[in-house]
Amino acid sequence: MVTPTVAPSSSERLGRALTLRCPECGGGGLFRWWIQIAPRCGRCQLRLDRGAPGHFVGAYLVNLIIAELLFAFGLLGWMVAVWPDVPWDAVQYVAVAAMVISPVLTYPFTRTVWLAVDLMIDPVRASDR
Repeated sequence: MVTPTVAPSSSERLGRALTLRCPECGGGGLFRWWIQIAPRCGRCQLRLDRGAPGHFVGAYLVNLIIAELLFAFGLLGWMVAVWPDVPWDAVQYVAVAAMVISPVLTYPFTRTVWLAVDLMIDPVRASDR
């Protein structure tokens, strides 16, 4: 088990989280598969679900916001690029597919980013290891 001697900075935590690594130690392998996070970091043994009721509700909210913003900007970019001949039938089908797929694609990133933000607000306690 590796325990960081100095707490990482906020930017270090976010950088690690965006690359799907542990915000505390930088260890990888946090996900068993795309949407299933491991119970603990394999390197520093940090509990990835910190035990508070509803801990990852924030991650779900961040996921929804980011996914839908990416969807909206992508759709807007596509429409501007083909204006005035917008293929409305294709937009209809692609939009529905993108709204379903984008939250799944961004989910692991929002889980680790939310953990990093939570660690910035509420630093690691002994019970987290």
